[in-house]
Amino acid sequence: MPLLSDDSRGFAISLDLLLALIPITLVIGFVASDMDNLLFQMEDTVFRSSMDRDAGDALGTLLETSGTPSTWEINNNPQIVGLAQLDPSTNTPEQGNVDPIKLAALSTSEIQQLVGNQYSFYFNVSTINNSGTPVSLKTLGNSSFGSAKDVVRVQRISQASQFKVVSSLVGQILYLGGSRSFSIPSFQTSFTSNQSFDYWILISNNVGFTNATVNINNNPVNFNTGNLTTAALINPNFLITNSSNQNQFYNNTVTLNATGSFPSSMNIYIVQAPKNTAPGTITASSVVPQPSNFVLYLWLKGN
Repeated sequence: MPLLSDDSRGFAISLDLLLALIPITLVIGFVASDMDNLLFQMEDTVFRSSMDRDAGDALGTLLETSGTPSTWEINNNPQIVGLAQLDPSTNTPEQGNVDPIKLAALSTSEIQQLVGNQYSFYFNVSTINNSGTPVSLKTLGNSSFGSAKDVVRVQRISQASQFKVVSSLVGQILYLGGSRSFSIPSFQTSFTSNQSFDYWILISNNVGFTNATVNINNNPVNFNTGNLTTAALINPNFLITNSSNQNQFYNNTVTLNATGSFPSSMNIYIVQAPKNTAPGTITASSVVPQPSNFVLYLWLKGN
């Protein structure tokens, strides 16, 4: 006589199937749960990648282009802002060299337009100074991002300064005995630029020279032992402009005559600075471009 009747055998098979379905159901549940987590992680990765790309593109545009139009900082009509100094000989941006005038003109609204209205941002520029406290050149945006859920940070290093050098002669002014005149590259001014900027002469790294005369379009600016390394303001009347053609630029010639003991050397800079800049701020550390950190933080608004 069989151990199980036909009815009992059917019941046993049903029970076996039910027991077999339990682990299958658990596996399906685990897989569904993991799929939710996987999809969330994929969405988070895609979103983070998109924000990384937006931040990198924004900082790249700032440092690798001169903006559109390239004179946006003068005419105050930017379509896209860029900070790269424009090479006048080729009319192309000098990547890695930031124009101080463009940097000074950069505003919060212009960066907001660049990164997009869906983001909040914090932008900071400071020099890399191993011998002392770094100098802050620009800070824009909101630094209170500590409560944001996800923050992207991108950083680039470029050459930057507080004021713009429009002409210079570096490492070439050497007194070897006798009288010698040095020709400094010319610089350009217009009636419009003279309304917004002053132009200064700065002598730095002086060794041995006791007197110097810098001629701007044959108009002398005298330096002596007491003020040789103090920046001197160029009289605006010495510069060539034309009020009837206010945006036309003209070349200004620069020559240097200096006396001193043997051997002597110096560097000279012609510096463009906003009107009413304090004389004490025109120094080698503020006009000679230095490696600087450009840092942009980006996060989603409302997070």
